[in-house]
Amino acid sequence: MRRTKSLHWIFLCVLTSIAAAQQPEKPTSVNAPAVTPAAPAPPDDVRMIRYKISAGDLPSAESILEVHREEKGEDGDYLMGLAWVARGAVLTGDWKAASRHASEARRMAQSQLSTPADYDSHREAVYALGTAIEVEAQALVASGKKEEALAFLERSSREQEKAPYNLRARIWKRRNQIELEGTPAPEIRAEDHAGAEAPSLQSLRGRPVVLFFWWEACGDCKMQAAAFRRTVEKYLQKGVAFVALTRFYTADRVEEKRKIEKSWKEVYALPDSVSAPISDGAMLRYGVSATPTFAFVDRKGVVVRYSPTRMTEERLSAEIEKILQ
Repeated sequence: MRRTKSLHWIFLCVLTSIAAAQQPEKPTSVNAPAVTPAAPAPPDDVRMIRYKISAGDLPSAESILEVHREEKGEDGDYLMGLAWVARGAVLTGDWKAASRHASEARRMAQSQLSTPADYDSHREAVYALGTAIEVEAQALVASGKKEEALAFLERSSREQEKAPYNLRARIWKRRNQIELEGTPAPEIRAEDHAGAEAPSLQSLRGRPVVLFFWWEACGDCKMQAAAFRRTVEKYLQKGVAFVALTRFYTADRVEEKRKIEKSWKEVYALPDSVSAPISDGAMLRYGVSATPTFAFVDRKGVVVRYSPTRMTEERLSAEIEKILQ
């Protein structure tokens, strides 16, 4: 019995740590690069909603949210919980609920942000708005309305053109997941670089290309580094080109460039022939709201696979074999 209680306590601690790591990025001013702060642990109700969603129990998550509203009103925690419930409905395939919750979350978030939008003071609203836009687009695609989903995302991009980077990147990520595969890879225009000189995709035409999007402080990226390095070493000799893109996340570009170069040398330890371009524009266009992200480009310059996730060495190799054909 004592062992069971100990395991339960450990599980709850791990769940809390994961939830804290996934909190939304704190918005910055429009002109300044986004800074990702240390995230606080989520409130109890939001944490429990996420726990129920992870267990596939959408009705219980909705019930927790309902009780929260009755007891505390439609505060910031309620809005965060509503966004998570919308995501939970997607995961369980309840598209009617997903659309309903996302529409309500978007309405509430836009109301809180007001006009002109005050992104800096409403962290929960920024996160909820991004989630709502993504979920509404997913629901449209699920109902066979792909073109309507793309039009909705295009309209959202215009409406949020002054929003914090992470919100704009989430919209691009969802667009890319719907339409990027099978289309020409967007060009890369680097502001700076670590490693070798940054190539253009046009100059790489005729070679398979793997685009790896990373951040020097990203834990998932560091965990990905060893598998990525082995994959590079295996496929460089077969003619595959690798480009590892990142961006400046802070206003102190001199210091951050030093960190990028240090991480590139010590964590990734890749050959000098692999470039690490620094490009805010490319990271945004490829929808890099989370790192790592991968894009696999064939010899004709067409994106064959877009994956905003970590990948095992086996999966990386499998995708590369496809673009080698």
